[in-house]
Amino acid sequence: MELNYLFESFTLGLLLIAGSLEWLTRDTLLILFLLSLLGLLILSIILFLYKKQRERQKDINKSLSDGARNLSYLNDDIHRFIGVVSHDLRSPLNSITAISELLAMDADQLPPKEIEEYAGNIHDLTMRINNLVSNMMDANKIELGEVKINPEPISVLETVTGVFNSLKILGDKKAIQTTLQANDNLPLVIADQDALTRVLENLINNAYKFSEPDSEVTIKAEYLPDKERVKISIGDEGPGFTKEDRENMYNKFSRLSAAPTAGEKSTGLGLYIVQKLVHRMGGRIELDTEPGRGSVFSIYLKSA
Repeated sequence: MELNYLFESFTLGLLLIAGSLEWLTRDTLLILFLLSLLGLLILSIILFLYKKQRERQKDINKSLSDGARNLSYLNDDIHRFIGVVSHDLRSPLNSITAISELLAMDADQLPPKEIEEYAGNIHDLTMRINNLVSNMMDANKIELGEVKINPEPISVLETVTGVFNSLKILGDKKAIQTTLQANDNLPLVIADQDALTRVLENLINNAYKFSEPDSEVTIKAEYLPDKERVKISIGDEGPGFTKEDRENMYNKFSRLSAAPTAGEKSTGLGLYIVQKLVHRMGGRIELDTEPGRGSVFSIYLKSA
């Protein structure tokens, strides 16, 4: 619009000049016309460059703003990670140190049963530390986009059974009965082996962590032929999730209203990691819960 207006103005000016100044020759008018076109071209280039510079400046300002915002989030994450390391890891490490010193000094005087108990305590504390560190590393990799997901046909039965066998001891320590229900003829699913293992470890750990002694945790895997999906469920008889919990449970470093029943530590990263990994594998996760009546997390994965 602006350039058309300028062009019309120049043209009109030339016509006025031609009409009022009869002494101007045809060649002179032609030169003036060409000079006007050249001026319009230069003006168009200047306006175009100015517009591009304004757009570039806006992009730079937006990038700076986004960078500052991301830097603020990064600083918050760093502070939270430091808090986890200094608080949640210090306690189990101090306990392991104390037990190790006791065993080193009095091992020859302690009865075998007591040594076995101390060894079991060290094992439990080590597993807690491993879970905390693994969650922090997984969350960091997810944020940086470094999590590599390689979906391929894998056995749900083998994966679920392996995680069940490795974690069942945590439930036994709290007198929690763990039931595994899975058919031998389950089809393969399209998933990443490591990612699915981490998902199940987090969900089962949480089920134990927030369940009272003498309660029950149920792990179930079943095939849904009408949906061509395999459903893996982890249910507990814990405190359940409030409405506010459900709104925040997948946020990073989220702290839910319920507290672990045996003083276990939590980074607030488990469910954040679970949701990210399930979605990256092309799956879906659902929660069925009522406050005071336990909860059931269900994962749906496409069958191979």
